[in-house]
Amino acid sequence: MKKTTKYLYLFLAVALLLPACAPQEFNKYALGDHTRITEDMIRFDMTRGVDEWTFNYAITGVDPVKTPFSYEVRFGDGNVSKELAGRYEYISLAASFHVECLISTTDGNMFIKTQQIVLENDNPKALIDDPASLQFALTGGKDNPEGKEWKIGPWTAMRDPGDRTAVWWDGYAQSEAILDDIFTFIPNGVFPNGAFTHDNHGDSFMNQALNGLFPEGTDPDNSFVTYSYTPPTDATWKITERNGTQYLTIYKGFLGYPTDPKELTEAEYEVYSYSLTSIKLVSTVWEGWCYELINDAPADPLTGEVSKTWVIDGYNTVVAEAKAGIDAGPINGFMGLGPLNEYGQGWWAAGSGDKSFDNVGWTLYDWTLTFTADRKLIITTEGEGYGRKAFDGGPSGFNSTKIDGDDMTFPYHGGEYTYTLNKSATPYPVLTLSGNAFMGYYCGTQVYEIMYLSETAMAIVVHDTAEGQDWVFVYKPKGAE
Repeated sequence: MKKTTKYLYLFLAVALLLPACAPQEFNKYALGDHTRITEDMIRFDMTRGVDEWTFNYAITGVDPVKTPFSYEVRFGDGNVSKELAGRYEYISLAASFHVECLISTTDGNMFIKTQQIVLENDNPKALIDDPASLQFALTGGKDNPEGKEWKIGPWTAMRDPGDRTAVWWDGYAQSEAILDDIFTFIPNGVFPNGAFTHDNHGDSFMNQALNGLFPEGTDPDNSFVTYSYTPPTDATWKITERNGTQYLTIYKGFLGYPTDPKELTEAEYEVYSYSLTSIKLVSTVWEGWCYELINDAPADPLTGEVSKTWVIDGYNTVVAEAKAGIDAGPINGFMGLGPLNEYGQGWWAAGSGDKSFDNVGWTLYDWTLTFTADRKLIITTEGEGYGRKAFDGGPSGFNSTKIDGDDMTFPYHGGEYTYTLNKSATPYPVLTLSGNAFMGYYCGTQVYEIMYLSETAMAIVVHDTAEGQDWVFVYKPKGAE
């Protein structure tokens, strides 16, 4: 009797568990009239969609199948879908992907349908955030939604196609109508193009070939004309590549000096060279016309023009500056904590020399944090890291060698990481570090908000949600007094 009762309980437990397996996979099928699924009964297709990186996928042949089954589409880039049909875009450089559709049934049958996807060209969306790409140089990346401004630079001239150092004519420098133009390349727009704006202050310098297209103009030497001209507001830009050479095309816009009427609707330039501050271009209308775009905006205070190294402000030399520039909770030390989401050090603030080697044996003052303009972060340490003991042995892999109150010490040698900076986030720009990087004192996350940033001081806050507290830190450039 006891054995019978045990089997009855086991049967009831199994019966209760069955509906909980995956109800979304069962609710479309009757429990009767099951048919064993074979591979030829279900079809999986991926067809090209609106562009060369987007595909429509579908699992078909489902309706006549009565046996419950589950399905999963693996796109070959780490992403997975559990939908019968949909659209998928590969945000990727040129590559091939092995796609798998896995079908599993409750009777233990399983099979895999595969398809090979080949991307012959880079998706511009992948390039827009690649610090080495022309798209990133033009726009500043997707975290810079307002775009990046450029002006005409000194390399602009009519040059010998066989020797770009030989200048035939540099009369561009004579026209204020070209030198005061501001061109803005914006990362978003009508995909795959980005948006483009041109502030010409009411007039543009053009070739005489455009005579008669505009009602007003001055003609200083019967060849180069300054016209009253209003650029379109819906202009876009795109990067393409032919035979290993990149080309910048602007639709409904131009750079500098148009020499042909068609450039008002579509102007194409061969990319001669580029960096984060200078882009040299050659018109495809005639290869003698050369242009330079320069970005003369003040250097980003986080990175400088190329890179900038920060250290903790251990003796509170710039805390007063940061405090005066922040409309938030109290900030009185280079590190400190307060209530969660109050952005201050209301509970405790470090005094000058606190947490130093002489004070507690820490080497925190020797840490360096080097941010580069191409979004790299290089951290150097003396082999130790510090943080909250609440995260000892957590997902970042930090295992303590010493516990002192709520602080822990652990092995950490720094390294080279990447970072993103969302300048449009509110209330403050959001800085996100890759991997297990952190800025001196670990509080359970790689996400920081920059509350204050100048050439001489930086204050950040990190939200320790596990312990219900904010930590605020202040840094200064290495070498600053």
